[in-house]
Amino acid sequence: MKRIILTLILALSLILPSQAQEKEQKVKTLEELEQKAGEPAVPDTLQLPEEEAAIVEDAEVPSEETSTVSVGDFITVEEKGNETIVRIGRKGVRIIEDGDETEIHIGDYYDECPHKTGRRSFKGHLGGVEFAFNGYMSDYWTTSLDPSESYMNLNTGKSTTFNIIFPNVSLAFTPHFGLVAAIGINWSDYHFDNNNNIDTDDNGYVIPVYPPDGIRFEKTKLNTTYAVLPIILEGQIPVSGRRTINIGAGFIGAIKLGSNTKMVYYENDKKKFKNKDDFSLNLLRYGVTARAGYEMVHVYGTTYFSPMFEKGLGPELYPFEVGIALTFNN
Repeated sequence: MKRIILTLILALSLILPSQAQEKEQKVKTLEELEQKAGEPAVPDTLQLPEEEAAIVEDAEVPSEETSTVSVGDFITVEEKGNETIVRIGRKGVRIIEDGDETEIHIGDYYDECPHKTGRRSFKGHLGGVEFAFNGYMSDYWTTSLDPSESYMNLNTGKSTTFNIIFPNVSLAFTPHFGLVAAIGINWSDYHFDNNNNIDTDDNGYVIPVYPPDGIRFEKTKLNTTYAVLPIILEGQIPVSGRRTINIGAGFIGAIKLGSNTKMVYYENDKKKFKNKDDFSLNLLRYGVTARAGYEMVHVYGTTYFSPMFEKGLGPELYPFEVGIALTFNN
C-alpha cells in the first residue's frame, strides 16, 4: 500500500504541473482573442455552468481505498489505509501501522463480518478444563458398598478427576440452540480409605492387597486414564449483550488408555510402589453428562451406565464425577 501511495504522489507531481501550464496557455490565448475583439478579458478563473457546479458540490470525496480478499466462507483479509483486519468467523486480528509503531488488537469482529448468519452465531461451551470429585455407585443413587467389597471404600475428599476437553464442534439448530461434540482426556484418582490397595489374581478377578504386619499404607490409589467423547444438546439463554446462561445434557463415551495403582508406606524409610496393569477395568464406558453455567464457568456431572470392571471380574460399581468446568472457546 505504501508503494501505491508513493507511485500516486509521483504521478501527480508530474501531471499537475503540465496541466497548470496548459491551462495558463489557454487563458493567455483567450485574453488575446478578447482584446482583438474589444471585449473585456475573462477572469483567470474557471467558471462552470450552474448545473455542473451543483453536481461538483454534491459529489462525495472518494473514500480511502479498501481491498478485501476472502478465502472460503469464514476467512476474510481486509486492508484499509494503515489498517489490516484478518477475520476467521467472528474472531479477528486488527493490525494498525502508525509510523514505526505497530498495534495489534485481537477481538470479536462478528458484527463487521460480511459472511455472518444467524446460525453461525451459535458456539457451544464444551472445550476447556474440568476438575471434579469422583466416586462410584453400587446401585442407582447408592454409594454404600457391600461389606465384602469394603476394600473399595474411597476417601472422597482426595478422589479427584481432571479433564482436558479440546475445542468443540458445534452444529446450530437456532442461534441459541445446537449440538456440541468434543474429544478429551480424563484422569481419575480413586484414593482408597482403608489400609489396602487392589490387584488381580491369576484369573483376572479384582482382589484386595494388604500390607505386612506392623505397616500401614500412607497412600493407596487406583489411577485410570480414558479418552472421552461427550456429545450434548446445549441451550443458551441471553442475559446481556452476547452473554448467556448455558444448559446442556447428552451422551458421553470413553475408551481406556491406561491404568495403574500406587502405594506409599514407611519401612525404615519412605517407600513407593507403582503397578501398571489392566485391573480388569472395562475397556469401554458409556453414560450421560449434564452441565449448567454462565459464560465460561459451569458446574457439571457425569455418570456411567457401564460397570467399572468387566462383568464377573470385580465389584459391580458405576463411576461418576461432579465438578466445575472452565470453557475457553466462547
